[in-house]
Amino acid sequence: MSPLLSSAAVKMGGSVAVATGLYGVSFGALAVASGLDRLQAQALSAIMFTGGSQFAFIGTLGSGGAPALAAASLLGVRNALYGAQLNAFLAPKGLLRPLMAHLSIDESFATAMAQDDDRERQLGF
Repeated sequence: MSPLLSSAAVKMGGSVAVATGLYGVSFGALAVASGLDRLQAQALSAIMFTGGSQFAFIGTLGSGGAPALAAASLLGVRNALYGAQLNAFLAPKGLLRPLMAHLSIDESFATAMAQDDDRERQLGF
């Protein structure tokens, strides 16, 4: 087995990826049921890359509520806190920094922070 595949971070990340992928399928189905078309659901996932906020947005939108963006934004604020903590541990440079900020979600934060050393944290993220 390759050293990368035997990494605790990669193993944990794989199991988290399966669960997160299932959330994505669920989100897509709920987004379409709430009135978004497939391309709108995909765009929302790319732009608002945070599950809780996405579900709040389509839940509020689907029930006819106008403040969907406000509800989603409030849930997304916690990702800024994750980003600050990850920035301290991982110290991304250049163009990697905004990309990592966009990908800072509950799962990437938890997987990275569960690791014991810096290399494993990077792999976990």
